[in-house]
Parts: sequence; C-alpha cells; structure tokens
Amino acid sequence: MRFGRKDQILAAMLLAGAATVTIAPSSVMAQSAAAERQFDIGAQPLSTAITSFGQQSGLQVSAPADLLSGRASSSVNGRMSALSALGKLLSGTGLSFRLMGNTVVLERAPEVSEDAISLGPVRVEASGNGSGSGAIGGLRASSDPVVTEGTRSYAPLATNVGKAAQSLRQIPQSVTVITRQRLEDQNLISIEDVMLQTTGVTVDRNWLSSTYNSRGLPISFARYDGGATSFRVDGMSDIDTAIYDSIALVRGADGLFGAGEAGGVLNFSRKRALEDTQLQLNAFGGSWNNYRLEADATGPLTSDGRVRGRVIGVIDNGHGFQRFKQDRRALIHGLIEADLTPSTLLVAGFTRQEDQKDGFNVSLPRYRNGVDIGLPRDFNMGTPWNAIERGTSVFFGRLEQRIGDDWTVKLTANHMRNRDKTNAAEMENAVDPIDGSGVDWWYFQQDKATKETTVDLNTQGSFELFGQTHNLILGADYVRYQQVYQQLWTYIGEGDIFNPVYPEEPAFPPAWSYRNRQTIERMGLYGSLRIRPVESLSLIGGGRLAFRDKTSNYNLITNALRNQVKQDSVFIPYGAAIWDVYKGFSLYASIAEIYQSQAQYNSGPRPGTPLDPVTGRNYEAGVKGELADGRLTGSIAWYRVNKKGAAVSDPANPPIGGDNCCYIRDGYIKSQGFEVELNGEIFPGLQVAFGYTYNNNVNKRDSDARYSETTPKHLLKLWTDYKFQGDALKGLSLGVGVTAQSSNFRSGWVQELNPATGLYDGDYYEYQFRVKGYAIWSARTGYDFNDRFSISANLNNIFDKTYYVTIDGPGYGNLYGDPRNVMVTLRGKF
Repeated sequence: MRFGRKDQILAAMLLAGAATVTIAPSSVMAQSAAAERQFDIGAQPLSTAITSFGQQSGLQVSAPADLLSGRASSSVNGRMSALSALGKLLSGTGLSFRLMGNTVVLERAPEVSEDAISLGPVRVEASGNGSGSGAIGGLRASSDPVVTEGTRSYAPLATNVGKAAQSLRQIPQSVTVITRQRLEDQNLISIEDVMLQTTGVTVDRNWLSSTYNSRGLPISFARYDGGATSFRVDGMSDIDTAIYDSIALVRGADGLFGAGEAGGVLNFSRKRALEDTQLQLNAFGGSWNNYRLEADATGPLTSDGRVRGRVIGVIDNGHGFQRFKQDRRALIHGLIEADLTPSTLLVAGFTRQEDQKDGFNVSLPRYRNGVDIGLPRDFNMGTPWNAIERGTSVFFGRLEQRIGDDWTVKLTANHMRNRDKTNAAEMENAVDPIDGSGVDWWYFQQDKATKETTVDLNTQGSFELFGQTHNLILGADYVRYQQVYQQLWTYIGEGDIFNPVYPEEPAFPPAWSYRNRQTIERMGLYGSLRIRPVESLSLIGGGRLAFRDKTSNYNLITNALRNQVKQDSVFIPYGAAIWDVYKGFSLYASIAEIYQSQAQYNSGPRPGTPLDPVTGRNYEAGVKGELADGRLTGSIAWYRVNKKGAAVSDPANPPIGGDNCCYIRDGYIKSQGFEVELNGEIFPGLQVAFGYTYNNNVNKRDSDARYSETTPKHLLKLWTDYKFQGDALKGLSLGVGVTAQSSNFRSGWVQELNPATGLYDGDYYEYQFRVKGYAIWSARTGYDFNDRFSISANLNNIFDKTYYVTIDGPGYGNLYGDPRNVMVTLRGKF
C-alpha cells in the first residue's frame, strides 16, 4: 500500500508522541567533585587504584581497559577534593581526565616536552550524559567511552567494533568512526550519506538500492551494538541515522567475528538512554521541497533513575532532482534501559521505519557504441507511478552483567523483519545512435519478505599475570536469515527514449515467474587473547570455529529444493601485534583470513554440487597516533588482499537463464594500497575529518586487468568545521569539504556499425566508458544562538558539477550525482 492520508496522520501522531513523551525528573545530582573528603589509596596497579578511587570519591570512572594496562598509580592519602586526589593518583601515568556529569573519563595527557608529561587540563563537559545517584560505572551512558553524543568531537574516545570498548590505537586494523557531531554537522541523515563521506568507500547506486565497496571489495555485513554479524544489506542505503550515536567501518576481513569478506563490516551504535531529561527538536528544509522533522526525548522514567528511556520520531518528505522522484519516510524508535542490579543492565527496544520511494528508476543508458547520450540530469527512465514500498521492524535487546571489576558477560539479540514491494515499468537497453531505437518497455514487479535473527553471547575481561594486564574475549554467535523472493518481468513493447509514452500501472500478478525461499543458518565460537609480554607490546591471537553453516534455496513454484549445502566445520585464525613505540604512537600488523560461503553456486555437470567457499588473506600494517590530549587521532595503513576461489562461469557448462549452475572456483583477486586518515580537533574549535586512499586492484586470471573498475586509484575525502572562539564571533561556525577522485571506468562489449545493414549489428568489440576525475565541494555555516538553539545551512556541490556517481553498461546503470542543493536546519534542546 502507498502512504495515504491515514498513514501520514499516524506518522504525525508518532512524531508528536516522541516530542511530548513524559519523562520523570532527574534523580539527586552527585556530590560536587570539589568537595573535600578523606582518601586512603596506596600505590598499586592503576586498574585497582581507580576502583578504590571511585568507591571513596563517589564518582564513576570510565576508560578503555587497554589505557590502564601496565600503569601504576601514585599513593593518595589525606583529606582533599576528588579532583585533587585524582590528579595525585594519575601523577606519572601519562593520563589526564575530563569530568562529564559525575563521571570521570580518563584519556592520554598532552605532551609538554620530551621528558615530561603534563596532567593536562580538566575538561568539564555538559554532554547530556549526566547521571543521578547510584550510577553503574561503565554500564550507563555517562560512563560508556563509546558514546560520542555531546562530546562535540570527530574523534571517538573508544569504539566497540571488537566486542569491547577499545581506543582506535588498540585495534590492529583500519577503522573509521563517524561520530554524532559529524553526522549533524554534515547532515548525514541516511547510510547512503555516511558512505559517501567514509574514507576509502565507493558507492554503486542502482535503481533499487545501493552497494558499497572498500579497497575494491564489497561491504557485505553489518553489526549492531557489537552483536552478531548481520546479512542485511538489501535496502541498507535507506537506514536512517537519527537513532545512531556513531557508525564505524572496519576495513579488511573480520572473520574472527563472522564477517569474512575483505571489504569490511559496518558497525552501528545506537543512541543510549541518558540520565538527565533532554528533548531535542530538529527541523530541516531544503532543495526540491525536502522537509524533515525529528523529535528525540530521553531521560529517567523513575525517581531513582534506575529506569531510563528514549524515544525518537522522524517524518521525512521530499523530491529528488529527477522527474517523478519523491521519497517519504516515517520512523519511530524507542528503548528502555534498566539497572536490574548495581551490576546488571538490561536494554530493550524497537524500531519501525516505513519508506515510500516513487519514481526511483533514474538509471540511464548510453548509445550502443558506448558514447554518452547526454540526457538531462532530471531524466527518468521510468513512469510517474513507479513505486517501492519498504517497511522494516527491528526488535533488539542487550543484557550486561558485571562480574567483579574486570569481567563482563554480555548477551545481545536483534530480530529484523523487512517487506519490500516494487511495482514499476522501465525503458531498458542501449540506444541506436542513428535512429534512436533499441529501447524496450518492461514491467518489473517484486515482493520480498526478509526475516533475520542474530544472537551473540560473550564474556570479556582482563587478568594480571607476570606483572602485566592481559585481555580475553570468548563468545558464541548465531544467525538465521530467511528471504522469500518473488518477481515477474513482463515485456510491454518498444519505446522511444526521446518521446516516451508511459504504460498503464498494472495490478500485482496472481502468479510469479520466479519464487524462491533462501534460508541461511550460521553458528560459531570465537575467542581472542591479548597478551603483553612487556608493557609496550601487545600480541593478539585468536580465531573462529564455524561449526554450522547451512544454506538452502527452495523453488516455491515447483515446491522443490533447488540446492542445499552444509559447509564442513572450519577454523578461521587471526593474529596481530601492536607496539607502543612512543607517547601516543603505535605500530601494528595483522593477518586475517577471508572465508565466504558460495552455496548459491553449483559446479558442473548439471544439476551440480555446491561450490566450495572463497578463501584468502588480508594483510595490514601501519601506524596509529593520538595527539592533542586524545582529541586528534590519525593513522597510516598499508594493506594487501589476496582473494581466491570466487565463482566464475564454467566454459564447459555455462549458466543458462541465470540459474546457479555451472561455475568453477577460478577467481584470483589482488587488492593493495595504502590509506591516510586524520580525525578530530587540530586546534581549539577546528574539527577535521580527512581520509585518502590509494588502491590498485587486479584480476590475476585476466592478465592483471583491473578487477573493480569503478574503484578509483586515488580517493580523497575531507571535511572541516571551525567554531569561532572569540567573543566577537562567538556562536558562528564555518565548514568546508571536498570529495575528489581520479578517473574510473566500465568495460564491456558493444557491436560495431555494419556497413551492409547500416545498423549496429556488426562484430563485437571491447570498449571502456571512462569518467574523468572530479572534485565535489561542499560548505556549511552555522550559528548557535545559545546552548539550546542553533541554525545552520549546508550547501552541497557548490560549483554544480555534472558527473556520474555510478557508471555501468550501455543499457542501464549510469546515474548522475546530485546537482547543487542546500539544506537549512534548526535545532533546539529543552
């Protein structure tokens, strides 16, 4: 069904509910950190000294475990303020701290000379993450180092891409984290927007959704709040970012936690329920009649603050720059966090998002000889009535149990249901450059229903041995994915791309030409041990035992099993090393295994047997650093990926009609290059996000021809935002950014002009459709009226560059990037 008036009224009611949710008042504020009290803490390992400090001061202390490792505290005795006591405790450790509510967050201190480390300034921040009495250290949002909301920074203190909160320096792979501040500064309201700004990522749009590549290889998996790996990639481009605190991409294979494709895995961290009452209302308005409203309310639901909630509502309605294109969205999201005991946290929530996408068929053809037709940017190959209806419901939960000071047991679960219905007609095929003929009208109809359940159970913690602190993670995960897919292609007749006559809208068919049910079930055990022979060296070893990997495809028309494969148990190893060579700088190296099922393909002869998995290795080495009191992070990475055994068509028994037989394991892909990244505050007020990627990928089975043709060799993404510090311009901020890339291309086969017939039905020859390198500039200006209200305007594609964001074959798949456009945003906090 389409969005009607009834649906719009319901969405408005949900948004109003989010805006007016009743939240219990905050609990009694923690005692002032400046009040004097008695302290008695002896010199000891910093990890235990911090626990004693928290008990004696009444403050919660948060820090990644690796930050405390190998450090010893100074003794603190006597009556003094908590801040003075903490300063004495951290003396000589190289650490500083900042105060957020009643939570102390530890971080590396700034350098002041070659021989000395300054404790650094105490930063008191009103992050919206304040807490009431009885806070659970490390479990509530105020003491969670992964939370970026309210920090106003592009550099996260920590991320949980490896199941535990870790600083970026302690993760031996390339990681990009898009923080909440950057999401808001650049108005990145969908995952499509995020991917366009993420280091090393290229976006391939198509008429139904988008796919994403990193290092020339696909990003095929995602994780939510550190849970099990999700297969959900269909429609991912429409995921709304309003509910997320941060979004991170781990580049390279992550087979240890079930994501064995070397393109990487996306990690979504949902917003937490905060401990102080807060209401945010945001209104957006921009080009092509785009309007958006967001309401976000959070706070305690009980007087003692042990139960907290958050509800978010979104209404989004706007047109695209192409004819007929219009997108409408309604979203409601809610969660509850409850302190079941002082060491037990329960999180439960629900998200419902509905999208109506009209006029989505904006992919363009070319002439039969590969030449660009030069169609206007607003051209649409579809009809005014084309539509996709997409609805997604997600139920999620997390249970965390602290065991002592050093160990945690965590259970995370997600259940997703998605329904996707498409009714469309589209002109397809390449255009004859002589008479403009060649295109045909086709109806395309599909109905797709997807269900996925992911469960992850792990325990993680640290232990002391031989005078050093070591870390261990042990866990198990389970994924069950099922998709029922049915579609129908119907030929209508010849079309005229220059004078289109639109066919009538058909009803959904009583019978489908293709119906399939695919079920994937995977289960595995994983473990990772980080040992420190000496304080400055971490050796990481681990692996995954994938002992259940079953895929089946069932023909729903004939009620027959198409194919079923049960992969044998396999162990996927992982190894890495990190060496802290200097204050704030580390060298690292890692080796990760690539393991991808190919159960959807069969080897010959017909009917065939399932093809063995893709295998390979991902090598990476580099340097990571933290500067400016941890407010600025940077990395340089060198990588190489060898991927073998990918399915290619069997010359002796080629596939017929797109069936799953027959294929052979003959692919051999090599991707290598380097990346440079810098995120955070260069000097007070200036935030920067910089990423540069060099990639050279080749197909070793095709004379080293480029494998991922649309991945440019050079890709640069830069965004900066400066908030003026002086009284004269206080509140004003200015931002500027650019995305630039070298040329890319698509190759294929087209027919030559036949002199005998005067038509393009001659011999086939290979062509390359190449797009020159380009740079797309953007800018932002903002003004904070006070701590509560602000206004900003984002201008994208400043110079109105005409370019293809995606290129493909002669018949379809070529999409223009967005012309110049503006978005104005009003934000209010109450």
